[in-house]
Amino acid sequence: MAQMREDVEKLRYFLKRVTADLHETRRRLQEIESAVGEPIAILGMNCRFPGGVRSPEDLWRLIAAGEDAISVFPKDRGWVLKEQYSEGDPRVSAGGFVYDVADFDPGFFGISPRSA
Repeated sequence: MAQMREDVEKLRYFLKRVTADLHETRRRLQEIESAVGEPIAILGMNCRFPGGVRSPEDLWRLIAAGEDAISVFPKDRGWVLKEQYSEGDPRVSAGGFVYDVADFDPGFFGISPRSA
């Protein structure tokens, strides 16, 4: 009889714990669900990718058309191209390059030209 009473007390203790955990979980879930419903405002969006992509619309155009954004090495980077690849080597004679990157002003953003 004492064993049964002890088992009932253990069961009552665990049920109270589980109930308390359930209440806490329900509260946290309600917080998360209410936060998900908050509006998100996109104020502006920009992107620059190889293939002349300068806006999200350009990116979708490139994707929808199935275009290739790979081009030959740009000449405005100051690279010594003869040392970079040998003529006719397709593995290193082209790549995805962002246009006009040489016009970037790293000093304006407080970074070194090398880091840029």
